[in-house]
Amino acid sequence: MREELFDRIGMQSVVPEPDPSGTYVGSSYTFATPRDWARFGLLYLQDGMWKNERILPEGWVRYSTTPTSGAPIGEYGALFWLNAGPVSDPGKRRWPSSPADAYSADGYQEQKVIVIPSMKLVLVRFGATTVRKAWSTDSFIADVLAALP
Repeated sequence: MREELFDRIGMQSVVPEPDPSGTYVGSSYTFATPRDWARFGLLYLQDGMWKNERILPEGWVRYSTTPTSGAPIGEYGALFWLNAGPVSDPGKRRWPSSPADAYSADGYQEQKVIVIPSMKLVLVRFGATTVRKAWSTDSFIADVLAALP
C-alpha cells in the first residue's frame, strides 16, 4: 500500500493497521491526517492520475462510482457511497440537495472524504459524531457549496 499508493501521492501520515485476524482490509483501519485524506480524494477526482502518472488502473474510478446492482437507489459503488439516486426519482438521492455526482468514502463516526467531480471539489470531514442523526452530510455539502464564489 505504501509503495504503490500512499508514497506515490504524498500521503506521508498514513498508518494502516490490520484487523484482529492480521488482514489489511483497505476499507478501514487506516489512519491519516485530513490533508492526506484530501490527497486520496484528489486522486479519485483526477481519475486515478497524479502528476501525469497513472496510479489507479484506467476505468477504476468509474467502476468504483457506478452503482452496484444490489444498491436499490444507486447509493453504493465499489467501497464508495454514491449520490446517484434512483433513475426514476433523483429527489430520493442520499444527499438530495447535493450534486448527483457526489460520492464519499465514509469512516468512523461520520468522518468522510467527499468528491464532487462537477464542482472539481474534494471535502474532508473529521469529527466524532456518535449519534448519526446529529450530523448531516447533505447540509455540510450544501453549506460549503453556498460559501464558494
